[in-house]
Formats: sequence, structure tokens, C-alpha cells
Amino acid sequence: MDCGRLISRREFLQQTAAGSAGLLASNSLLQDTKEKGRWTSKSMKNLKECHKYYKMLRDEMDNWLKQSIRMDGPGPNGGGEDESNYALAWFPHYLATGSPRVKEHFQHLLDYLAGWVERECLHGYEPEAEAHHGTEPFLLFLPRYIGLFPEDEKAKSLLEDAAHHIGNWVKDIPEWYDYKRDRFYSYHLGTRTVIREPRFEYEVAEHFRFIHIALAAYRVLGDDKYLQWSLRYGRGRAERIAAAKPPMPILWDLDGNGIRESDIAKGDRHGLTSSGHHVRNDPLAGIENLLASGAIYALGDLYLLSKEEIFKEAARRMVEPLVPVLADPYHDPAAAAISYYRWTFEDTSFDHQIIDIVKRFPTEPPDKLAMVFPQERKRREPGVGRRNDMIYWGEWSDDGSVKPIQEPSTAALTLAYQLTGDVDFAARALRSAATRLQMARRVLRGGREHSDMGGAVCSAAAGHGRNWGQGAVTSCYGPLLLGTREIQSKVAPLLEIKNGDENLLSLVQPSVNVSGKILFHNAGEAPLSFSWRAGPGEWNRMELDSGEAKDILI
Repeated sequence: MDCGRLISRREFLQQTAAGSAGLLASNSLLQDTKEKGRWTSKSMKNLKECHKYYKMLRDEMDNWLKQSIRMDGPGPNGGGEDESNYALAWFPHYLATGSPRVKEHFQHLLDYLAGWVERECLHGYEPEAEAHHGTEPFLLFLPRYIGLFPEDEKAKSLLEDAAHHIGNWVKDIPEWYDYKRDRFYSYHLGTRTVIREPRFEYEVAEHFRFIHIALAAYRVLGDDKYLQWSLRYGRGRAERIAAAKPPMPILWDLDGNGIRESDIAKGDRHGLTSSGHHVRNDPLAGIENLLASGAIYALGDLYLLSKEEIFKEAARRMVEPLVPVLADPYHDPAAAAISYYRWTFEDTSFDHQIIDIVKRFPTEPPDKLAMVFPQERKRREPGVGRRNDMIYWGEWSDDGSVKPIQEPSTAALTLAYQLTGDVDFAARALRSAATRLQMARRVLRGGREHSDMGGAVCSAAAGHGRNWGQGAVTSCYGPLLLGTREIQSKVAPLLEIKNGDENLLSLVQPSVNVSGKILFHNAGEAPLSFSWRAGPGEWNRMELDSGEAKDILI
């Protein structure tokens, strides 16, 4: 176990500017500085600041939960549709704190979801549905809940009852999947009705959602048919994505031909393309559709399970055009996808480009934020991470004026920490998350009635419906403190801690081709003893004196 001083952002950027030799993995740079011995006073100050903002975020998450329990009753769907997905930010909070109140609220949401399925569904799924909304009750919240509480039989039954329709595995239910062509028959798939009309016979981004549900079922139930179907369908999707010429198609026909925006006016297909969430001539529109259905994470799961290179090729095609726009303040899902791709596929080939962008990040965060809602609801800018009813963030001046925000997303700041080890990036991400959550909690409704909306507390915390759960809180809280990532729809932490408390700060840099690093800091006034492990191995005991910091190579 090594301890030393943290390399500063300025030092790191000076080294990277010196040439390609300076663009070694951040852990190598950190190891070099350890040989110099002690932590500097600046490094310790950064750690204290980082802990302060972690504690602020932790408290805000607790306060939001108390507020939500009092104020956010069941929505108009009575527990169904996307209602439970408003709670996504409490998953990393539970992993970090073990809060029994979170578990109690999750079980409350699960009970309402189960009640909706019993009232409104046929054989566990909506009788008439399309691939966007029909899948929502069984995505995100439900499989993540089972990831935390795998002994919950009711939750597992809900997942299985939905999943076993995907591959036509239930008698007397209309077939959804065409095994001859390895395509879904339609965009409209229900347990009573499958609308097989030419205008709905396309392959859309939302069909990736069935891979998520099937792989979650494979993880939870251990039934190999879900894995084999996912590989079979996912392989074809990956091949078409990898082969597509830029810009990425918005959808594909059943013969595998990509369809772009210029083709949409020729047919009645606007409902299949999410065109209301795009501006015209946006080269990232096709990528945006894929991100909004979590395609990058499905491809990553399939790659980890099979090691087939086609899944990596398709994921790289998605990520490559996102790297140049990493610094966009609203590109939370883009930055999160880049971080996920880099770690999951062990590909550091974009690191030079990322570091060049990081060097141009603002040197300081904004002093004061403003939360802005334009009168007119519309999509204004191209790119990902946007929605026509979203929150705009700005830099507030006391004369009442607001400047457009320049601070990168918390996902981008988290990625910057993962590459550089500069605690300042981690502190800025946690500060931004805590501040935005505090502001949103003060004036907005919780969002339980429609978690996809852009203007609720949950929208600030976990993103709106185009972000696949990536918001100001979720993009940094778990990834920074515990090294979380999505694995088969489970929030999977790299780092586990026993007997820690709110005085313990942990920061994780995952291993990507070189050693990773975990930084521990005791910000309390008394010594702290706790246990930790990175992965499924043995637990390690650690003791930290008051104010002490240690970093561990993993």
C-alpha cells in the first residue's frame, strides 16, 4: 500500500503538453510523484474540499428522500410506466450509505409497480404497447433493485414475466421476434396485439431495450436462453452499427438499410425516430437515439459475456463522434458513454484527444448557478443530452443577468479525474451535483409522475428521458466514490466498504490497461477503522488517523 502526494491539475497538464511521453496513464504519473514522499498542503486542501462537497451531496440526497416520501405520491399510472425510474439517483446513495430509508422507499415503489402489472398487464406485460413506453417499467429501476436485493422473489417474478415474451417463449401470446430474419416484427409489441403494418416494421434504437431486459433476466434467473437470444439479436445490431457510414442512421428497415433524417419526410416514420427530441440536420441524431436506449451498455454487456470484437467495433462507432464534444455542459450521457467505453472495452486510444479537451476546461467552476426555464418548449441546440423541456443552467450575476454555463458536466469532470487523478476535478463534480440537487429540490416537483420529464428534481439528479439515467448526481456519485458502472442492468461497484462512515472519502480510478487506484481520506477528528475490497477478493483492513490519506494501487 503506497501513500504520497496527489499530482495537481497544473502539473499533469504541463506533463501532457510536453509530448506523447507525458500521456501515460494517470496512475503512472501518480506513482512517479509518490517517490517524492509527502502529501502537499495543496493536495490535502483539495481532499478536504472534495470531502466537503461529498458530505453536502450525501446530505442533499437524504433530504430529498425525506422530502419525496412526504410529497411524491403515486403518479397517474399508479406505479407503472416510468414512475419508479425517478428514484435512480438513490441507487449509488444506497451503495455509499446503506440507508435503510432508501431500501424502504424502493420496496414501496416495487409494490406499486407490482400492483400496476396486476391491474393493467396481460401475462406480465402491457397488452398494447410500443417498444419505447412498453419496456420502461422493466428497465432501469427493476433490474437495479434486484441487483441490490437479489432475494426479492416478487421483483424477480416481475422481471421474468416480462422477459419471457421477448423470444416468443410463451404460448398463446403473439410472436414478437422473427427468427428467420433476426428482427422484431414491429415497433408495436404487446401481449395481446402486435401491429404488423409496414409503417411500424422498422428496427429502432428502442429494440435495444429488450436486450437489457433479457440480459437482466439472464443475470437474475441464470436461464441461458436469455443470453443466447441477446447474443443472436445483438450481433446483428452491432454489425449494422459498425458498418454504417456517418452520420449514424436514425433507424433501419428490416432489410438492414439505414434510414437518415433526409429520408424521413418520405414516409410516416416520425413517431419511430424521436424527431421531437432532435433539431434538423443534427449529425448526432442517430447516436442520440442509441444513447437514449442505453445501446452502449448493451454492447458492453455482450462484449464482456462473449469477447466478440464486433460489439467493440459498434461501441467505438458510437463513441468516436462524441469525444470532440466532451466539454459540452449538457453532454452527460456522452461523457458517461466515453468513460464506460474506455473501461469496459479497455481502449485508451481516445486518451490523447480527451486530454487535449480537458486542458481547455474552465480553470474554475462558476461562483453561482442559475436554473432557467425558457417560456417556449422546444429543442434549440444539436447534440445529445438535451430535451425540449429540459433545465438550462447558467452563471448568475447579482445584476440579474445569466450567462450560458461553461462548466462541463459532472460526467466529463468524473472522466477527467479518472484520467488524471486530480482531486480538483472530483471536487468540482461533487460540488456541481450537490448544488444542482439543492436548487432543484428547493423549487421543482420530484418527478415521480413522469420521470422522463426534463424539469423535475429527478431530471437534475439522474437526467431526463434521453439520458439513460445519467444526470448531475448519478454521473459522479457512484463512479467517483465506488467505481460503479452498469453491468447487465445492475449498478455494480468496483469498491466495497464495510464500517465506513460519512467522514471517509474514497475516490476510484478504474484499471484500464494499467493499474487503477483507490484514494482514501479520513476527514473526521478521530481515527477510523474500516474494511474494503476491490472486486470479489478478500477484505482488507485499513486504519486512518484523523486527516490522513492513503492511496492503493489495484
